[in-house]
Amino acid sequence: MPQPGALMPHAAANPDIPHPDGLSSKDVERLLASPNAETRIETMNKLFHDLESGALSPAERSLAIEVVHCFAGDAQVAVREAVAWQLRNSPLLTEDLAERLVRDVGRVAFPILRDAAGLTDDLLLDVLSDPDSGKHVAVASRSSLSARVSGAIAESGNVIAVTALLRNDGAAVPDSAMNRALDRFGRVRMVSEAAATRPGLSLAMVERVVAFVSDSMRTTLMQAHGLSRELVERLVERGREAATMRMLRPVLRGAEDIDAVIQWLHTNRRLTPVLLFRALCAGDLSLFVAGMAVRAGIPAQNARRLAWDDGELGMAALLKKAAVAPGLTQPFQVAVGVAKRMEYEGGEAGREDFQAEVISDLFTACIPTNDWMVDDLLLQLFDQKSEEVINRALDQAGLPFSPVRTVQ
Repeated sequence: MPQPGALMPHAAANPDIPHPDGLSSKDVERLLASPNAETRIETMNKLFHDLESGALSPAERSLAIEVVHCFAGDAQVAVREAVAWQLRNSPLLTEDLAERLVRDVGRVAFPILRDAAGLTDDLLLDVLSDPDSGKHVAVASRSSLSARVSGAIAESGNVIAVTALLRNDGAAVPDSAMNRALDRFGRVRMVSEAAATRPGLSLAMVERVVAFVSDSMRTTLMQAHGLSRELVERLVERGREAATMRMLRPVLRGAEDIDAVIQWLHTNRRLTPVLLFRALCAGDLSLFVAGMAVRAGIPAQNARRLAWDDGELGMAALLKKAAVAPGLTQPFQVAVGVAKRMEYEGGEAGREDFQAEVISDLFTACIPTNDWMVDDLLLQLFDQKSEEVINRALDQAGLPFSPVRTVQ
């Protein structure tokens, strides 16, 4: 606790200075006689009144500030918490004192972390390494946050902190942080709705968020971003396809696994052309061939022979037999053509090179197009690729690309 005797010179040297609402010698005596938390908090409040009124002499002000710092190290948490609430917006809050308070327990740190201006990103990031969830919520609620700090909250904050971040209009939340938040908590309604209602949401994020939210929230997104109902429904289905592919990759260890998975997908009506195109362009060639064979009702070797045929009719015949729209023949042909040119057989070695080459060739061969089915097919390529692969592909294609277009 503070050393009350430090106040005695002030009281003795100035016994007659009138402070009707501030700290008096009687206050000091009471502080010494009854050193409980409530008394010290009351005394501290009077100190702040004196400091803010400007009625203190320079020497008195210096002594009062010293006492405030002493209270900030009080043995009682309640006293330190009261100091923090008084200092959170005060010019008396020094850098050293702020750092001392934010490293205290959550109750004490909260008002400083939430309200105090001038805290550096490095300090905030250091605080976020503390597992105290209350501190995370306080940081997420600051009036402004950099992209670095937002990213750290999205990565390690609990669901309440992440929700507070997404509801914070003063926070810079890049798509990488938004994606991480949705990866962790997208199925939690308060998180997905906070994401959906953020101002300035990029169209790429609209595409991601729409799969998580309720019908009523989708209507809000449609109105805010000029999307048609048809496009929103396609985006929802696209989210299901992406989730299916993420689920399948860990279990596809061999031919038997692939056959079992394909039969399950076919039985459950999930063996869609979109999913098979995703598999093809991701480099999962065995899954693509097996899926096309089941849809076409032919042996897998026949499906591969038709798909890899150098003539114009092979792929077209396979897609027709597999009940895939004929307008999608070109994208499928381009993707298989890349695999043949690169002699890629579907293994991990060379997978990212193949993916980048596929995206590049598809953009070059198939864009621009006014066919929404082709557009939808090409958009699938962005759901699973790393940023590095996408950027390499765009550079190779020499074309910019926006995953979602507004509908007037």
